[in-house]
Amino acid sequence: MSDPAVSEARTGDLEDRALRGVLSLAVREGGMKLVSFLGSIALFRLLTPADFGVIVPIATFAGLVKQFADLGLQPSLIQRGSEPQTRDLRAVFTGQLLLVLTGGVVVFFAGPFVVDALLNDQIDPWMTRVFAFSVFFTAFRIVPAALLERHLQFGRLAAADIAGTLFYYSAGIGFAIGAAGVWSLVIAHVGASLVSTLAVVMARPWLPVPTRKLRVLAPHVGFGARFQGSRLAITVKDSLIPLFTPRAFGATATGYLNWANRVSAQPLALTQWVARVSLPTFARIQDAPEQVRRGAELTLKWNAIVTLPGFAAVIAFGPEIASLIYGEQWLPAVPALLILAVNNALIPINGLITPILNAVGKTKTVLIVSIGWAAAAWGLAGILTGLGAGFLAVPIGLAASQGLAALVLLPIARREFNLRLLHHLVRPLAAAIGAGLFGRFILLPMLTDAVLLIQGGIVVVLVYVGMLYVIDRSALRSELGALWRRRSPAV
Repeated sequence: MSDPAVSEARTGDLEDRALRGVLSLAVREGGMKLVSFLGSIALFRLLTPADFGVIVPIATFAGLVKQFADLGLQPSLIQRGSEPQTRDLRAVFTGQLLLVLTGGVVVFFAGPFVVDALLNDQIDPWMTRVFAFSVFFTAFRIVPAALLERHLQFGRLAAADIAGTLFYYSAGIGFAIGAAGVWSLVIAHVGASLVSTLAVVMARPWLPVPTRKLRVLAPHVGFGARFQGSRLAITVKDSLIPLFTPRAFGATATGYLNWANRVSAQPLALTQWVARVSLPTFARIQDAPEQVRRGAELTLKWNAIVTLPGFAAVIAFGPEIASLIYGEQWLPAVPALLILAVNNALIPINGLITPILNAVGKTKTVLIVSIGWAAAAWGLAGILTGLGAGFLAVPIGLAASQGLAALVLLPIARREFNLRLLHHLVRPLAAAIGAGLFGRFILLPMLTDAVLLIQGGIVVVLVYVGMLYVIDRSALRSELGALWRRRSPAV
């Protein structure tokens, strides 16, 4: 039997490494979020809604092909208990290489016809074909990225993301200024993917040697296929905007919804960082239900605490964000922005419960929920479109299905690892609603330009912090004190 003291020490070390992983992502990518925010403003001002409405289905189609060409082999390397051997790594690389070669061929030859059908218009076929290169090169990323994630070396992954982000905005803005139109976004997307892949390969050098011994893949395919199936179902659900909207409402409406979704998702940075750390972290403690419960509750609570004030500001100042920051051409998308803010506010719950369930081996459960979730989103959007809701049918379908998924996932998490979350969220939610009402009805008349609007958003966040401290000071002191005692420099 293992020594409880040793087990506790290992758990403490794992918690420290997970915390350092999140802090590393926050420190290294936090500044890039500001760059992304400013860069997206520039792109949305330089290009038209129709330009974005063309690139969104192209990029999404290529992304879906990538998902189909991925059996979840990377997460299978991360989730398994024992360290993968060289033969495992080579088999995973070879299997992935064969899949992405097939996917690249599909994008190159079939992609232009699919995109033309989605847009109900003909565009330059090479806009789609160049995405085949980004599909192919993902094979060389999978093993180095899996090894970095498995050992919680998220600082190096963050550096790769930063390199890709810098290329995306520098190339996109540069070509947009040069009047390249949609091509500026094509170059930005494909180039950023290639740069990020190259950075990951350099961060964790590994010789990509193919092998004929593909039988080694058998233990990876079971977990990986279920994991990838659930991720693919979520991707299909999220593809309502780029796949359903162009055909139903046109490129301009697609551009509006793409803008609304991107702006409303700005507060989710912490959720994305924590979700990346959750699978390898919780996989290591999957046999300790009490530790899983404690970690899940604190993770979900603090994600809500950090993200809710951002959503409060977006909802309070939606029309002003469109007109004063991005330009009046985006005002027709404001109703969608408000609906999608509600949708994205639920992501810290659903988007973190699912990787935790995957980490503890409940991939089949996640797969079933994900398929139902995607079906509900598309079904609701189709019904609402038939009832005449216009392009708002899409954000309403996304938000409603997100709420339904939460109602399903919370009881499952309660059953599997006794997650008790709702009482942790009541106070942060009350503080966020109070801060949002303060911003809308007290501050708004004073916010007459973009600078004042940004300052008003900061005030809303400060009001939220003050209200939350008043109503939840005891728990906050205890949890922040424990975090301070476990502090460790970011890697």
